[in-house]
Amino acid sequence: MFNNRTKQIMRLTAALFVMIQLSLTSAHASDDFGMWGSLNAEKQLNDRWGLGAEVEYRSRDNMKSGDRWSFGLEGNYQITGWLKASAGYTLLDDHHYKENSKGTMYSDYWSIRHRFNVSLTGSVSWGKFTFSLRERWQYSYRPEKTAQQYVIGTDAEAGEKVYSGKGKNVWRNRLQVKMKLSQVFRPFVNAESTVSKELEKMRYNFGTELHVDKHHSFDIKYIYQHMCGEDNDEPDRHVIGLGYTYKF
Repeated sequence: MFNNRTKQIMRLTAALFVMIQLSLTSAHASDDFGMWGSLNAEKQLNDRWGLGAEVEYRSRDNMKSGDRWSFGLEGNYQITGWLKASAGYTLLDDHHYKENSKGTMYSDYWSIRHRFNVSLTGSVSWGKFTFSLRERWQYSYRPEKTAQQYVIGTDAEAGEKVYSGKGKNVWRNRLQVKMKLSQVFRPFVNAESTVSKELEKMRYNFGTELHVDKHHSFDIKYIYQHMCGEDNDEPDRHVIGLGYTYKF
């Protein structure tokens, strides 16, 4: 009745529906919900060298406002059969909403950040399973930004505020298990920590890759992000992630 391609689309739609329901029913009152979408391009230059590019959009506040646009470039090198090195740069445009200490004024603005990263990823296979550990150093720099302030509850302007430039180093650790269920489906689950002076957040992902052919693939995943740092005022977040990758 249905061809294979139609069945794949139906399964992907059903999985998306289940993940959205899971996200909404498991959220606490103080948690946030958003969607992350990405477009990726990858080129394998030879047996060892590869290049990649990504454009991503993120929403927050229960999908009512934008959180981030980003564009990234990455190069990778296969050191051995089980160890890969990579380095990349990402340009981020972040949306900020900040109130002053008295709660009388706020700023609502977008600002640029520059991000650099260097990673080592080790992986081993066992049957249909692949286990991998990625260790990543990441440095982000936000240039100085002057933003207009407004009076809370109105659109009345209340002068400008200068937000100083700031740099930050973090260490990210990701442990992942992926299964080659079929030529099409590659389910995966992973956990990633972000550490600066202390553990700042944990991010948990589970989903599947959907390989249509050698050039086209999709991924769909549910993400739970738990904020750990005492000084971090961001809420925990439930996210549905959708991605498309084209391989040259």
